Amino acid sequence: MKGKITFKDVLKGILDFFPFHLLIAHLKYNIVAVLYWVFLFLVLYGVIGESFGMAYLFYGPEYLGKTSWLSFLFLGFSIGGFTMAFHTYSYIRMGPHFPFIATLHRPFFKFCVNNSILPFIFFVVLGYKIAVFQSQEEFLNNWDITLYILSVFGGSLIFVLLSLLYFFPTNKDIFKIEKKRKVLGPEEPKNSSIKSSLHRNLSWDKEFKEVDDKLYVYIGKNFGFKRSRGVQHYDYQVIQNVFSQNHINASIFEITVILSFFILGLLRNQEVFVLPAASSIFLLLTIVLMLISAFFSWFKLWTYPILIVLFLVMNFMSQHTDYMQFKNFAYGLNYQESSPYNDTVLLHLQQDFTQNLKDEKDFKQTLTNWKKRSGDKQKPKLVIINTSGGGLRSALWTFRVMQHLDSVSKGAFTKSVQMVTGASGGMVGASYYREMYLENYDTLLHQSMVSSYYANNIAKDLLNGIGVSLATNDIFFRYQKFDYNGQTYTTDRGYSLEQQLLSNTNYVLDKQLKDYRQPEQEAIIPTFIFSPTIIEDGRRLIICSQDIGFMFVPNIVEEDSVLSENVELSKIIQHQDAGELRFTTALRMNATFPYITPMVTLPTHPEIHIMDAGIRDNYGAKTTLRYLSALEDWIKENTSGVVIVQIRDTKKGLEQEEEHSITLFEKMFKPLSNVYGNFPKVQDYNQDELVNLFLRYQNYPIDIVSLNLRETPKDKISLSWHLTKQEKQLIKKALSTERNSKEMQRLLKLLQ
Repeated sequence: MKGKITFKDVLKGILDFFPFHLLIAHLKYNIVAVLYWVFLFLVLYGVIGESFGMAYLFYGPEYLGKTSWLSFLFLGFSIGGFTMAFHTYSYIRMGPHFPFIATLHRPFFKFCVNNSILPFIFFVVLGYKIAVFQSQEEFLNNWDITLYILSVFGGSLIFVLLSLLYFFPTNKDIFKIEKKRKVLGPEEPKNSSIKSSLHRNLSWDKEFKEVDDKLYVYIGKNFGFKRSRGVQHYDYQVIQNVFSQNHINASIFEITVILSFFILGLLRNQEVFVLPAASSIFLLLTIVLMLISAFFSWFKLWTYPILIVLFLVMNFMSQHTDYMQFKNFAYGLNYQESSPYNDTVLLHLQQDFTQNLKDEKDFKQTLTNWKKRSGDKQKPKLVIINTSGGGLRSALWTFRVMQHLDSVSKGAFTKSVQMVTGASGGMVGASYYREMYLENYDTLLHQSMVSSYYANNIAKDLLNGIGVSLATNDIFFRYQKFDYNGQTYTTDRGYSLEQQLLSNTNYVLDKQLKDYRQPEQEAIIPTFIFSPTIIEDGRRLIICSQDIGFMFVPNIVEEDSVLSENVELSKIIQHQDAGELRFTTALRMNATFPYITPMVTLPTHPEIHIMDAGIRDNYGAKTTLRYLSALEDWIKENTSGVVIVQIRDTKKGLEQEEEHSITLFEKMFKPLSNVYGNFPKVQDYNQDELVNLFLRYQNYPIDIVSLNLRETPKDKISLSWHLTKQEKQLIKKALSTERNSKEMQRLLKLLQ
C-alpha cells in the first residue's frame, strides 16, 4: 500500500541518522571517550564503588555541609563541563571523518547537538536515580525532588551556554572561510605563532579520501531534521581550513578551562570553593579529557605514544631528581634533618633495656593514677577499647557507642577505660569523643555529651575537600604551601582532609601529640595508641604520647633473633621530636586509605612511607595483646580483670550474600576480588587464634564485649568519608539492636 512504512524504511532511517552514525564512530575512532561514559554508568548502577558509596555522591551531593538545590546545581555545572570536554575531544577526533559538517552553519554547535546521545542517556538515568534515591532513602516530596533534578539540568545548561558564548563568535564555517579567501586571495593566511603552538597544521586529505561522501539525516537549525549535501564540489583545502580553525578555537577553550580549574585549586581552602565530591570526579575527568584532546589536536595519532613517553620521563625524573617528587609530610616534624632507619638501629632500640625499663616504670605510674580515678573499688575492671576502621561510618559509630555507654553508666564507662587502639575512622571518632570528655571533665555536662550536636559534627562530610584537591592540585603539580610549628609544608589532599576535620569539629583537635601526654599520665583521659603500617617493610609504626617501648620487646632476646615488628615513632626520629606531631596528622596516618589520602613520608634515611593501620591490625587486637602481655603482673595485682570492648563496623563472621551463578567476568576477577573482600575476615581468623592462645595461659578474667554496626550484608553503609542522611540514621538505630543491647547490659554488669 502506498505510504506504508516498512521495516526496511525504518532501518534505512536509522542507518541514515547522523547521531546514530556518530555513536558507531565513537566505538571505532573514539573508544577512550566512550570508556569515560561507561565508567560513569557503572558508578550510577553500583557496579563500581558500591561499597564505597560512590553512587551516593551523585544521588545526594553535599555543599557547605548539606544537600540542597545548590549542591545539585554545582553537580550539573561540572557535568556540563565534562560534556563539553567530550564534545570538543570527539570533534577533534571524528570531525574529519564527516566532512559535510564543515559545510554547515556553526559546524561545532551542530556537531555537539548530534553528538549528544550518550550525554542525554546519562542525564535521563541520573535523573531517575536521583528521584528514586531521594524518595526512598531521604523521604523527600516530589517538589523537592523535581527541584533537585531541574538544578542538575540547569547547572549543566549554564556551562554549555557559557561555552557557546565563546564558540558562536569564533566558530568558522566554509562560507566564512571562502569569504576570507576571496578577500585575502587564494593563499591561506598564515597562523599566528600562538595558534601554531596550539594546533599542528596537518594534511587532512588522506582521512577525507578514506571516508565515503555519504548523505545523512542530521539535527539542524531549530533542532529540525535536515538532509546533508555532498561535498565533492568543495575545495578540500577549504574544508581543511574549517576544521583547522575550529580545532584551534577548541584548544584555546580547553586550555582556558584547564587554567580556570587550577585557579579553583588555589581557592580550595575557602569553604565556598569546596565543591561536592561528585563534582570533583567530573572535574578530574574533564581535565584529563581536555588535556588528551589538546594533545590530539596537535599530535594526532602520535598522542598516546607521546603520553606514554612523557609518563616514563616523569617516572625517571622522580627517581633521579627532586622534580616530580610529590611527598606528603607529617605536619609538625622537622624535615631539615633525617634519622637513620635500618635493622641495626631497630635492634639497638629493641635492646635498650634501660630506656625500656624507664618507660615501663612511667607507664605503671599512669596505671596507678588510672586506678585511683576509676572508682572506689580496690580492684576495678580495666577496660580497653578496640575500634575498627571503616571511614566515616566507623567514626560516627564509635562516637555514638562511647557517648551512649557513658550516658547509661552515668560517666563510669570512660572512667574505666585505660587504653584505646584501633584503625582508621574508629580512632577518629574515639579521639573526638575523648576531646569532648577532656573539655567537660570537671563538670561532666552529660546533657551536652548525650546530645546529637557532637555526633552530627563527626558525621559531617570529609570527602569534598579531598576531591577538589585531588582534581585541581595533587595529580599534576602542587603549588601551595603552609606554615605549621615553624616548618613549611606543601598542601595536598591530606592537608585538606585535616583542615576539614578540624573545621567540622570546631578545631578542638587542633593540638600536638605532646598536648595529651600529661592528661593521659594523670589518667584524666585514656591513653591512645596508633599503629599505622610502614610500607617498605610491613612493620607497624607505634604512635603514642607516652613512651611505651617496653610493650614491644620480645620475651626472649637472642643475638640473631627476629626483630620486633613494632617501631616506636618517638624512638626512630629522636632529632625531630615526635611530640611536635600534629594530632590530626597522627589520625590521618592511622587512616590513610589508598589513593584517597596520600602516604605520609617520614624524615628518615632511607625514607619510609606510612599507610593505614588496618593493613596489619584493623581491630587493634595485636596492640591489645602486647599491652596485656607486657603489663600482666600489674593487671593481676591491681585489677579484677580486663574487659575488651570491640566497637566493630561489621559483625565478625558476617553472613555471605546469596550465591549465584558465576559469570565469565567474575571467574576472571574473583581470585583477586576474594583476596581483597575476605581481608577483614582473614584478620579476624588470625586474631581470634592469637587471642585464644593468649587466654589459654592467663589466670585472670578477660571478657570480650563486641558491639557491631552491621549485622547482615543488607545493612549497607558506605566505607567512605561521606555518609548520606539514611546511613546516619542506620548507625543511630544500630545502638538498639537486640544483640548490641544485650552486650551493653553485659558490659554494665561487668563494671558494677
